Amino acid sequence: MLPEPPSPEQLAVANAARALKLVSATLPHLSGLCHSVRVRVTKKYPVAAIGASGLLLVNPTVFVSASLPDLVFVVAHELMHLALDTFGRGGNAKPRLVNIAHDYVINDILSVELNRPVPLGGLVRPGARRESLETLVRELARNGNRLDDCWTVERKKKPKRVKRPKSAIQQELERAGLVPPEPDEPDEDDTDSDEFPAGDALTAEEEGELEPELGPKDWSAHRDRVRREAVRSISLKELRDQMDQATGYGHGADAGATRTLMEAVATAYQPPWQLALQHWLDAVSPGPRSYARPSRRGAERDDGVILAGRRREGWALHVVLDTSGSMMNTLPHVLGLLASFCEGAGVNQVHVVQCDVGVTADEWIDPAELARYKITGFGGSDMSPALDELAGDPEVRAVLVLTDGYISYPDTEPPYSVLWGLVDGYSTFRPHYGTVVHIKT
Repeated sequence: MLPEPPSPEQLAVANAARALKLVSATLPHLSGLCHSVRVRVTKKYPVAAIGASGLLLVNPTVFVSASLPDLVFVVAHELMHLALDTFGRGGNAKPRLVNIAHDYVINDILSVELNRPVPLGGLVRPGARRESLETLVRELARNGNRLDDCWTVERKKKPKRVKRPKSAIQQELERAGLVPPEPDEPDEDDTDSDEFPAGDALTAEEEGELEPELGPKDWSAHRDRVRREAVRSISLKELRDQMDQATGYGHGADAGATRTLMEAVATAYQPPWQLALQHWLDAVSPGPRSYARPSRRGAERDDGVILAGRRREGWALHVVLDTSGSMMNTLPHVLGLLASFCEGAGVNQVHVVQCDVGVTADEWIDPAELARYKITGFGGSDMSPALDELAGDPEVRAVLVLTDGYISYPDTEPPYSVLWGLVDGYSTFRPHYGTVVHIKT
């Protein structure tokens, strides 16, 4: 008995696996990402799409009918979205614009790397690999033109079935109740939807709907692995280009692609501290006032009065400044940048505690004053007095510590969230509590 032939879905998965193997061989710096993705078949997208956790969606019609070289280009394109961090580099820009801008950049890079034109009606912009993502996003937003999908594959639709008219005898028999009414024949619809989601980058919500069996911890583990492999892929690409330049082989002279990838290396290795700080501020900022959740200070009152919690609009940020001598030249610049983020996060007061080996200043100021704030101290490097002092205030929920890392600090974790803002300093600073974000000035 002959085995049943594979279904289109099975063929699509097999062809996607072949394409991933060829990408590993042709573009070895992407091999780690090739092993990190999970392939699923869907007709929801015209060709393919990728999620931040490595969920790769492929259209069965395309992945059965298209040539293998075309599929290699498509798969490499989706992996490049991970390598260049399409999901994390957009900032406040519309994700759709960021996706399309990277489509142009990626397709131009791959057309050079693979030495072939962009297939399947992919977006083409000659020289896009030499342009920054931010420039392209601004241009797309300014032009306001209709935004196309990355791939524009022609899809064949099944013709609608023509309803067979009922004969006069059939109608009379039905009216007389001698025969049951003949059901109307429904129109046969194509299984594909005419409307596809925008772009080929999946949102976290879409990934969750497609893989409901994965919990937040599983998704986070996949995302962390993809990030590590993305960093590795860009690093290997840069190393290969440098070797090519030294030996005179390969595409080492193509400075445009290298510049684009170098921007992504800086982002992947050490995300912009501004974005990390904004995420932390959003996470620790209090919610709206609510009498259903009394403030912590209210629990200490003995007069029966319950105080409402803080509002999101207008709250205090607690900052500990390391005012040791090594920080003298960097603190003014960092404070000025911090002021703009306080405004964006709804901070209307900043509680600044300056410390070298003791607390040298403890002040409440307006965020705008940070840019011209007077710093004192410049002695030793022990943040314990400041952190211990803030631990005694039950209203303190989060503290930002700006330091170069050459400090002492309490061994016991304080009763609040800590973000260590490491300013151009001790790169191996690894405190056993809190979160570290690197701040480059």
